[in-house]
Amino acid sequence: MTYLKQAWEGLNDWWRYFVVMAGVILAYFVGQFPLTFAILRAQQENPELGTNELERFTENPDFSIYDIGNNTGLLLLLISFIFAFPVLYYLFIVIHKRSFATLVNATKRVRWSRVFFGLGLWFILGCLGEAVMYFKSPEIYTFQFQLKPFLVLLLICLTLLPIQTSLEELVFRGYLLQGLASLFKNAWIPIIITSILFGAIHSSNPEIAKYGFWQMQCYYFTAGAFLAIITIMDDGLELALGVHAATNMFGALMLSYEGAALQTDSLFRTSQIDPIMLTISFGILAVLFILICSKKYKWGSFRKLIDPFTNPSFDKV
Repeated sequence: MTYLKQAWEGLNDWWRYFVVMAGVILAYFVGQFPLTFAILRAQQENPELGTNELERFTENPDFSIYDIGNNTGLLLLLISFIFAFPVLYYLFIVIHKRSFATLVNATKRVRWSRVFFGLGLWFILGCLGEAVMYFKSPEIYTFQFQLKPFLVLLLICLTLLPIQTSLEELVFRGYLLQGLASLFKNAWIPIIITSILFGAIHSSNPEIAKYGFWQMQCYYFTAGAFLAIITIMDDGLELALGVHAATNMFGALMLSYEGAALQTDSLFRTSQIDPIMLTISFGILAVLFILICSKKYKWGSFRKLIDPFTNPSFDKV
């Protein structure tokens, strides 16, 4: 449980968490200004674009409504995370008085092999899972490959998209998971709380309006719990960083759908998403991923997910 105990290396007054999170949230909203300005400019140039179009865009972020290309739209969405990431980095070090590396693991060194293994394995599992769905209902899939837009999208996914996924992991499975563990002295309560919060921040996603609040919240909670479990079992954030990056890269590069938060020039597009089946298939793949990693990295007993632990200063007595 070395990773969860990293919070005790620094200062943990409740107000410090409030200041850091408030700063990150503020930076995130400031980062939305370019997208807002782009929409306002499009509305000025095209007076016929009114409230109805904005509602359609909110439900399904199709940037073509405002004559904005998909790749440009994706860049505008990612700017918020590009703004928020350095704010988290700076405030965390200044407010908590500890190394930013402690949010990744207890070794002060990123285990890059785990990041890439998690990314590669989850991407492959995602492709296999979607292949099963394709052979079951091929009529709902459309192949839409276009070389130039796809190459630009690939560049964005390899360089900027990991900033978004890494920020979410550092906040939820790093910062908040460790902070809550120092409060509750166990892992299972922080897993539940951070997974609920993970679903809450996605509650404004267009998928919620399109496919149902509780159906999609079940998916987000499952995803959050899975990422928290592999973080705790592996005693570090690297696998979760890889899995989250793979999830969003798959959604951006391989398969898009109406109502998705990321509307991209992906290889395929599907006309139908079943949120219940999505959650079930995700759960099956998550269990398979855990079994593979448990064997590969020799995780040992899963009791660490429920056993209480103490302040590390007491361990030295």
